[in-house]
Amino acid sequence: MIPLLENAALILVSFLIPLFLVLLLMPGFMKYLVRLGRVADDVHKIPPTKIPCPVGPLLFLGVVGGEAFVYFAYGSVIPLVVVGAAAIAFVVGITDDLYVLGGKTKPLLLLLAAVPLLGAATFRSGVYVPRLAFPLLGTIGAHLTLYTLLAVAAFPIVANAFNMMDSFNGQISGFTLMTSVALLFGVALHTAFHPGFSLVRVASVLPLVGVSAAFFVFNRYPSRAFDGDSGALMFGSMFATLAITSGVEIAAIIAIVPAILNSFYTLSSARGFVERRKMASRPTRLGNDGMLYASVEPSAPNTLIRLILLSGPLGEKDIVREVFVLTAVTCLLSGAISVLTWVV
Repeated sequence: MIPLLENAALILVSFLIPLFLVLLLMPGFMKYLVRLGRVADDVHKIPPTKIPCPVGPLLFLGVVGGEAFVYFAYGSVIPLVVVGAAAIAFVVGITDDLYVLGGKTKPLLLLLAAVPLLGAATFRSGVYVPRLAFPLLGTIGAHLTLYTLLAVAAFPIVANAFNMMDSFNGQISGFTLMTSVALLFGVALHTAFHPGFSLVRVASVLPLVGVSAAFFVFNRYPSRAFDGDSGALMFGSMFATLAITSGVEIAAIIAIVPAILNSFYTLSSARGFVERRKMASRPTRLGNDGMLYASVEPSAPNTLIRLILLSGPLGEKDIVREVFVLTAVTCLLSGAISVLTWVV
């Protein structure tokens, strides 16, 4: 009973540290950004409002605080790998926030986020298992080279998918919170039914849950803070790292299907990686009535939001609610996949 209570306490603190770091420091950090003139237009408002941006540095601080506690509590390399991937994605993102990187440059730089994972696996066994576990079918045979290539490619794909979900008030924070909870459920089941897995993997997911939950308080409609690319890319890289190191890749992919579809629609219609600030046309337009409409411009990229708006105009809050409903469905499916993989 005592070890169980100790583990429960450690896991709870892994969540509370990043949660309260962001909640307590965010108001002051927002004022600091305003003093520096670091604000962005909330373009879906009439008239556009100025929002402190980017708060990614504070979100990264919350992640570091949470993962540092996990490291000292468990002595595992896993939280260091998570922080390493988050740090690289954060640097890429903050550089883009401040100087604007090219549409093709970001994905290439995000490949570097896989370096901590590969480096740790080189010197420590068990960082990740190079095979996939499918529901009901079981685990396929190990294939180190192929799996590693897919794992490396996952970082720019997942990070950019998260970044492309950062368009409306509360969208990225709510999406990250929901999908990270689904990820946590899968990791917990895998840990419970796999004797070789330590609770450190469960604890390592909780800083992502805590930071996204705290950020949602300030990012939900009407937003008082924007994360910028530094936050969104960090979220995506953390999600990819946690899914790979915990062996719950299939369930994780199902959870983020809305982001993957959105990314696929955008890239296919734009014919490659194009910096969104340099797109010829926007996928939506803001009407004088404050409603958002699907763009009728032929050059406008197809996005998940544009497809939602094809049935008629919606307010920003309603659009985000539609995205959350879709995400809730995929997260429930992810949970079902986790049960079928590790329990049945």
